[in-house]
Amino acid sequence: MGFRTFLAIDLPSSLQSAIGQNIRTVKRELPGLSWSHSGNLHINLKFFGDTTESQVDQIRRVVEPAIAHVSPFDLELKGFGVFPDKQSPRVLWIGLGGTLDRLVALAGCVGRAVVPLGFPEEERPFRPHLTVARVKKDHRAVGRVLDALGTFTAPFSCGSLSVQRVTLFKSDLRPTGPVYTKLWDVALNG
Repeated sequence: MGFRTFLAIDLPSSLQSAIGQNIRTVKRELPGLSWSHSGNLHINLKFFGDTTESQVDQIRRVVEPAIAHVSPFDLELKGFGVFPDKQSPRVLWIGLGGTLDRLVALAGCVGRAVVPLGFPEEERPFRPHLTVARVKKDHRAVGRVLDALGTFTAPFSCGSLSVQRVTLFKSDLRPTGPVYTKLWDVALNG
């Protein structure tokens, strides 16, 4: 029997708390959104979906050498954005700055490494972001509220992150929201 997994950059609890503090106003104005629990915040590199126990070990065996040349790097968390657009948002995210070329390269290395295991490369280009909420309904109204709050133009910074490792998470979907469990970490050491 399989379970859902994804590879991500985990955030320290101090940064998760800072993000929670910084998005309080937006959360208060938009209580109907499906907000990510602060303890679940991460930067997703690759969503695998249904994964078997044996694939968990196989993923590690191909990811470890694929990212061996990637050195640790720093990112900044700043600014809000949405997918697909401001008029009808479906996902609210915090933007990333800093050494984005390394982040994009890391995601690419992972994506290519797992293709032989049956996980196809993404069709869309990797867009560095950190998802904080999903919009389930009233998309246009949410877009208007975000715009009226100045969400997209106000200066906003949550802090920085030193990326030292990647983590494979198991995702259990529950009525109260997803629960993420760390399965393994691989350190960057390039």
